Parts: sequence; C-alpha cells; structure tokens
Amino acid sequence: MSDTNEFVLVVSRRRRHYNERKRSNRGTTQVPENCEVDYEHLLRTVGSTLVEVGDTPFARLVLSQLTESLNILNSNGVPEVVCYGLGRFSQYRSPRCQLALLLCLKERYGARVYAYDPAFCPEEVRALGALGIEIIETNEEGKRVVRAETTTLVYMPHCSRQLTNNFLYANWGNRLSNCVLLANSFSGIIDDHLHGDVSDTTGYILRIRPYVTETRLENSFSYGEVFNDLSIHIFPERDLLRVPPDFWDSREEPRYSTDEVEFIRATTQR
Repeated sequence: MSDTNEFVLVVSRRRRHYNERKRSNRGTTQVPENCEVDYEHLLRTVGSTLVEVGDTPFARLVLSQLTESLNILNSNGVPEVVCYGLGRFSQYRSPRCQLALLLCLKERYGARVYAYDPAFCPEEVRALGALGIEIIETNEEGKRVVRAETTTLVYMPHCSRQLTNNFLYANWGNRLSNCVLLANSFSGIIDDHLHGDVSDTTGYILRIRPYVTETRLENSFSYGEVFNDLSIHIFPERDLLRVPPDFWDSREEPRYSTDEVEFIRATTQR
C-alpha cells in the first residue's frame, strides 16, 4: 500500500521502501515523534471516512462474504475482533479507510474490538477509545491465542507475512476452527515467493494452506491500494479433521533473523 504504517519489514515482496522510526523497547508501545494531531478534527475525519467506506460495494462484499464464511463455520456471530497493524490513520488515507472498515465490522457484529500498532500516537489512541476500540497494551507480535468457545475475527490489513505466521503458530491446532482471518491472501503470499523463502519465513502458512478455505475479495474500492490483495481465510473443522495424525505435533516458535523482520518497530510509508 502506498501510505500506511506497518510492523517493519526489511525484505518485502512488494519492494516497498520504509523510513525507520526510533526503535521501541520490546513489549511496549512506542510514541511516535512529531504526532501533533487535532483530536476533534480527527474524529470528524474518521466519521466522514466511515460514511464513505460503509456505503461502498466493497464493504458490502466483505460483510456478505463474512456471512457466508460464518455459515460454513456454523457460527452465529463475531463477538471479538482483533486488529493488528492499522497504521497512522490521523495522517494517511489508507489506514483511515481500513479503520472505517473495522468500524463497519464492529457495528455489524456488536463486537468487542482490540487494536495494536506501535505507530499509534496518543491522540489516535484517544480517538480509538472514543470509538469503542480497546488498545492492546503490549506488542504481542501476532501471538494472541483466541478463545476456544467463540469465533474471533483477526483483521490484519497489509501486515507482514511473518505476523500472520506468528498468529497461526500461537493457535496451531483445532483452535484455528474458531478463527476468521481477514488478511493478505495466503495463496498470494506463497505464490509470489520462491518455495524456499516461504518455507524459511512463513512455514505455518505453507503447512496450513491445504486446509484453508480462502475467499479472495475483489477490490472494487475507489482507491485501489487500500484493500488490494485481501482475502477471508477460515479453517473449517471438517477440513482440519483431514490432517495427518502427527500434523499438529511439530510446533516450534518461529524465529526470524533481523535481516528478515522486526515486530517491535514502527515505520511510516509515504
């Protein structure tokens, strides 16, 4: 995407360029520099963006496809949404539109919503609180374990593939049947890289791919970079029952070299 913040990637399949900010301490949220924001203006801007995004064919498509996915999972709703890597929505259009879609999801399901990005400035945190979104206080590096008794929607617009890999690792097993991932296409992640590269850095995505039901979302949004390459991913229990007996046994925590990815820094993409 052309104007969002993400958990930093040194090597990116889109060959993007990143400007690194000051490194934060592990497990804490970094307060970005130069983040003077007019709070009231920010709320008004988010409100107008919500109206703009919510009344689009793309937003309706997402909600429709989520309904179909939940039907496959025999789930009657989404009580919890977790969002990673939203970016500086006070400064850039793409994360602001992605936030608007998150608010559409919140309204649709009456969900409790949690969000984290090390790039959030204090006024953005304040605005999210006013919008009913709870801030995750520590950098989980995507390793949040979802509750077993309910469905959790994980929204990671244009986050790194390593972050997705970490989430799969944390929930490796039948617990995945309680997850819906709205994130970069698994098929795209794998097909766009050499097999060896994917095996080294995103092995859990590669291993779970045969048991994923992926719905590609046709990007009809007026700003093409905002929602491109997104898919809905679910892990129906009927498919997870087909895995080999020892499939879940191999579960080592992912390790990435500093040349590959850092989850504790924030970047600004212009």
